[in-house]
Amino acid sequence: MNEKYKNTDEEMIDLSIIFGILLKHVALLIVMTVLGSAAAFTITRYMIAPKYQATATVIVNNKASDTQYLNNADITSAKGLAELYSIIIKSDTVLEKIVQDYDNKLTYEQLRNSVKVETLGETQVVQISMVSTDPDFAKDIVGKFAEYSKPVIKEKVDAGSVKDLNAVALSNNGNPISPSRMKNTVAGGLFGFVLAAGLVILKELLNTTLKTEADVTRALNVPLLGVIPMVDRKEFRS
Repeated sequence: MNEKYKNTDEEMIDLSIIFGILLKHVALLIVMTVLGSAAAFTITRYMIAPKYQATATVIVNNKASDTQYLNNADITSAKGLAELYSIIIKSDTVLEKIVQDYDNKLTYEQLRNSVKVETLGETQVVQISMVSTDPDFAKDIVGKFAEYSKPVIKEKVDAGSVKDLNAVALSNNGNPISPSRMKNTVAGGLFGFVLAAGLVILKELLNTTLKTEADVTRALNVPLLGVIPMVDRKEFRS
């Protein structure tokens, strides 16, 4: 029981020592935090290229007639077809047309890897998206995927149809989706604080010099009997 309380007291003392060390170097901690934030903001603003995301959504339907009523079975079937359409959209047949539009400056693999096609939840909606440092290029590529895939889907899937749900547009109101200046600035400030705190704590803990009465008592774990005062040499000579 006594040992348990003793360990608790030691942990509290250790925490108080660390807090005291940080408090003593609070000016340095503030400076390092500000410098870390400034450095992260500068790097994010001027050294990291912003990335934009272009998206387009289409809705799939397994009905041949646009006027037919869709029941639950039709929607369920369309959900399954949506996964098939995702594969068709990135097929070589579609990619070939886009490559030709760019005079063979793009490869099939580049296009296939740069464009993401996915179904939105358990719906019949398929989203085509692309992330690029060039927003106009991303919009153009996504638009071509949406345009060129429609006749291919109708040809490959009986009674299949694809309609535009949302035209191609930039996400985040046309602003970059990454990097986040706010997140990076906060992360930089936190890194600066942690780095400074770690260095000052390490420096203090490695310094075994006894400077105060409290240091002597804590290090030797014995009561302090007396203190020898500092004596000026001039007074000592007189």
